[in-house]
Amino acid sequence: MKKIKCIIVDDEPLAVSLLEKYVEKIPFFELVFSTENPILALEYIQTHDADLIFLDIQMPELTGINFMKIVGEKKKY
Repeated sequence: MKKIKCIIVDDEPLAVSLLEKYVEKIPFFELVFSTENPILALEYIQTHDADLIFLDIQMPELTGINFMKIVGEKKKY
């Protein structure tokens, strides 16, 4: 079975930690990257593949909506 590569992006450390624990419990999910910094996540996603992004919508540096707009322009799935 192919694993679903997951990324977690949330500015709240507790939310990142909880999501990491949930992802680890699902056998067909593989956590490949997690961060509290959406800019680091953008850098990561430009050079690595991901199937699923757990993304906070309201973050101070970059909203989740704007994050996805940027990713959508750079990556074509």
